[in-house]
Amino acid sequence: MKTVNTILIPILEIAIKESLEDYESRNEGDSLGDLYLHYDKDENTLFFYDDLDNLLNKVQLPKGQTFNSATFRFVLQQPGQARLFEKDYIFKPFTISLVNKDLVVIEELFFLDDDTIHISGDIWGNIEKELDDFLTDLMH
Repeated sequence: MKTVNTILIPILEIAIKESLEDYESRNEGDSLGDLYLHYDKDENTLFFYDDLDNLLNKVQLPKGQTFNSATFRFVLQQPGQARLFEKDYIFKPFTISLVNKDLVVIEELFFLDDDTIHISGDIWGNIEKELDDFLTDLMH
């Protein structure tokens, strides 16, 4: 299990906020349905892309620090972070995914719907389990 990197927490908080603000300022009237992150290990840089593959933000991580999904999920769980996604331009369901250099999804990091938030590596498995539990309860 990956551990949380406390040094990166404030850097990621700012990067998420700046990425969303950049999208909002450049895409007035458009909706954002997904946010993609690509971590380039060679450059030690985290790239944020919108759902049309436009670069929103580029964050150079401090020397000796590397990105991991556990830290990113931890940031999203902090008080106040959910408010970042309560904007009119955020289209739900909204996801944040880690992608490779070709922008192919490697890992789902965050899922937000009108009344559901999942911060997990197996988002679809959780949704499937919830649906199965609901149907089981409904049948009884």
